[in-house]
Amino acid sequence: MATALTSSNFQPHFKRVAAGEDRHADVYCVIASLVGNGKTLDDIRKQAETLGVPKAGPYYPYIDGDLIAKILAAYGLVATVWKEAKDFKDLPDVAIAMVDYDADWEVGRCVVFHRMRSTDGKTIQAYCVDSASGKPAATTDLAGLIPSWYIGVTQMQKTAGK
Repeated sequence: MATALTSSNFQPHFKRVAAGEDRHADVYCVIASLVGNGKTLDDIRKQAETLGVPKAGPYYPYIDGDLIAKILAAYGLVATVWKEAKDFKDLPDVAIAMVDYDADWEVGRCVVFHRMRSTDGKTIQAYCVDSASGKPAATTDLAGLIPSWYIGVTQMQKTAGK
């Protein structure tokens, strides 16, 4: 049986990319966190603009699953379609999770969800990385976060050369 990591030895794999003053940029920040390699909010925003998203938010009318998949694919990641969820146990090991969802407005806040496994497979720690200001950068306390929707994210398979 796997054990949970304690907060004293917890180091998240994915690093927070803060939204700063742009409260509409959570999806961009989550993508930058997933991509890593020093990608910034501005890097992802500029890429989205080349795909038709306006320079200033709100972005939610433009950022759909297809756009997220296109941006992630440019960095070697594959995205599923949006799927409903009731609990983090419903999510794959790496996902963009929508929390604080308002069904009337059909909007929420996106966070990175990661079920981190130790190399020996004996230790598992689920956590979220949140770009929103005033929120912890990463938290293992998922009790107050309830996912409503998610997009699973995996590495793109490399094709064999001829």
